[in-house]
Amino acid sequence: MSSIAQVLSFQRILTDSPAVRLLAAKNAPFVMATVAVHFGGAPAPRPASEVYELMAADLAVLRQRGMDLPKTPAEYCTAWVRSGWLVRRAGSQRTGELLEPAEDALSALQAVQRWEKPRSAVTASRLESISEALRGLARDTDPDISSRLERLQIERDRLDREIERVSQGDFELPSVERVSERLEDILTSASSVPADFARVRQEFEVLNRTLRRQLLDPDATRGDVLDDIFTGVDLISDSEAGRSFNGFYSIITDPERSAYIDAWIDQILASEPARHLDQDSRMSLRSLIRDMEDAGAEVNSVMTGLARSLRHYVASEQFAEDRKMIELIRETRALAADAVEESELNAIHAMDTPLQRIGMSIQSVSSIELANPGEEVVEGETTVNAPQSINVEELMATVRQSEIDLEELINSVRDTVTAEAGQATISQVLARHPATQGLGSIVGLLHLGLRHGVPGVPGSHPGHVTWEEGGTTRHATIDQYSFDATSLEEM
Repeated sequence: MSSIAQVLSFQRILTDSPAVRLLAAKNAPFVMATVAVHFGGAPAPRPASEVYELMAADLAVLRQRGMDLPKTPAEYCTAWVRSGWLVRRAGSQRTGELLEPAEDALSALQAVQRWEKPRSAVTASRLESISEALRGLARDTDPDISSRLERLQIERDRLDREIERVSQGDFELPSVERVSERLEDILTSASSVPADFARVRQEFEVLNRTLRRQLLDPDATRGDVLDDIFTGVDLISDSEAGRSFNGFYSIITDPERSAYIDAWIDQILASEPARHLDQDSRMSLRSLIRDMEDAGAEVNSVMTGLARSLRHYVASEQFAEDRKMIELIRETRALAADAVEESELNAIHAMDTPLQRIGMSIQSVSSIELANPGEEVVEGETTVNAPQSINVEELMATVRQSEIDLEELINSVRDTVTAEAGQATISQVLARHPATQGLGSIVGLLHLGLRHGVPGVPGSHPGHVTWEEGGTTRHATIDQYSFDATSLEEM
């Protein structure tokens, strides 16, 4: 590859790679710490509500330390999903939506962790691993019987000599440095597995979408895909990514091999050189197989779920409806193209008929913020006032100023109706019982007249009322209402 082509290739990677954008992001430490701590060593989907709660606690501490992190956890996660650092998936009714790290986020995290704890690139154990892998590959790909037998004979002679030396006690334990070096190589190789799992999950989902598009495509590929599904072929499992993962998963779930690996790990950790390992390395080695099994089971569940969903989709009515919809859309486009060619109008000509736009706003549930009861707590000391004596007459006067005494007005109406031979107007009530609350008494009598009184005959004379206010006599003209026996019963 020429240097120009290499430059263009690197430019594309630096521009398009979410992993590179993460390393250059302003909040990259917060993103990678969230992925490393809250999703663990074997990243798996986690309820978004749990992630938001954990992030909220982190943000509170980081903001106290002066870091500029103004957004909410939901807003950050939405931005990270858009940037390609997190993947949002639909969960169950119990869990709600799920979040998990994307492959690029795990790759960036792995690179930073490798920079944080650099390991020597040239080690004897690494060279042994490479040479052993090359020897095994050369042996397995050799078609010549004689050369394969020769290699096996050499290997058997070497093992015989080794058995003889060990039986005589002639062997040497590796040093602490050598054990640490080899374990670091093992853990370095295992650290890339989570990113591989994330990539395989993404490949399965891309393959699932591709197969669904092919099923709806009117070309010949649809018939081939349908034939494979109807004959029982698992297209996702038989894909390149599926076969590669199945090979790994069959090994990691083999009970005999897993038992051997667990026994080897126990033996290594119990050895004297391994006692000098740091706690993180010991825990990573102890959970190595369990983490791989958990992550592998998650990927296997995704693969089988997509395959089952694809078969169910083909057998459901939704598939036929989607195919019909595609055909209708194609027919509509063809008719629209013909109409444009036959008419004098072009495709961007404004229509005479106005279109009514629906004003509906769609928002994500994750953007809704719950009220924090702690924000309503009043800080500071409570002021305690000393007890004081209250004048009951002044209190009653204050109440009378703020509220109309309807009970007093009703009694005044009763007394006036009785005195006026069964019927009395508002003016007659005020003439017999002056307005003790001023304008409030007038309003109260009007209220009683509207609810229980008899309105005056149209064309009759209005009522005239007077009341005292601040030493001044005031006059007003009101609609006249009368009270009778029926009114008194309703009051």
